[in-house]
Amino acid sequence: MKNRNNSSGLRSPGLLGKKPIIGLILFVIGMLIFIALAFNLIYNGPLIRWDLSIANSFHSLALNSPVWVIDIMIAGYYIGLHGIIIVSILLGLYFLYKKFWCEFFMVAVSLGISGLIFIFLSHIFNRPRPFLLFDKPIWAGSPNIPGFPSGHTLSIIVLCGLFVYLIYPKIKSFFGKVILFLIALLVVVYIGFSRLYVGDHYLTDIVAGYAVGIAWFGLSLTLVELIFKKIHKEGNVNNG
Repeated sequence: MKNRNNSSGLRSPGLLGKKPIIGLILFVIGMLIFIALAFNLIYNGPLIRWDLSIANSFHSLALNSPVWVIDIMIAGYYIGLHGIIIVSILLGLYFLYKKFWCEFFMVAVSLGISGLIFIFLSHIFNRPRPFLLFDKPIWAGSPNIPGFPSGHTLSIIVLCGLFVYLIYPKIKSFFGKVILFLIALLVVVYIGFSRLYVGDHYLTDIVAGYAVGIAWFGLSLTLVELIFKKIHKEGNVNNG
């Protein structure tokens, strides 16, 4: 795939198409972590006790927190749901307008299907959320659908990973690249922590969402780039 780092607009660097082993490594690492956590859940492993202890600790902390702290934590739900949907739509419309088809399908496949992955996996494992254990939930908006893995952390990993992947090659300074990574990391950590804080997920739900997000990010973007690389190559052969 031709390097398009210097082309006008927000474009893919084509790295995963050139080196699909990177995407494969991300997929394998993410899936191994997820499988380990899934087995722990199915067979009532030792992490279950940690989950319960951590959930109780955060619930006690949240009950004694100022209202503004609770509001910030609750905002993580909306940012991680509606915020991701809005940004995904805007990105998709931008790439559609620019006719950047590879990037458009990156958004459509990676972010569009991530929600379906969450629904599919959560209903397979059917794990109740921690707030159901408490007499006094932190907020009234907690969803009642199963919570393993976390859909918020799955999607935010894919979204932030996509932004870093698209923007990183365009930043010239080392300091700028570090800032980009730190902002993405902060957003990812905030979304996961906020879901844990308000009692909507156990810790292993959060980590499992991150793991699936890493796996799906690596797989989906690599496949899209490989497909477009093949299309580009076949087009050049036909034109030649």
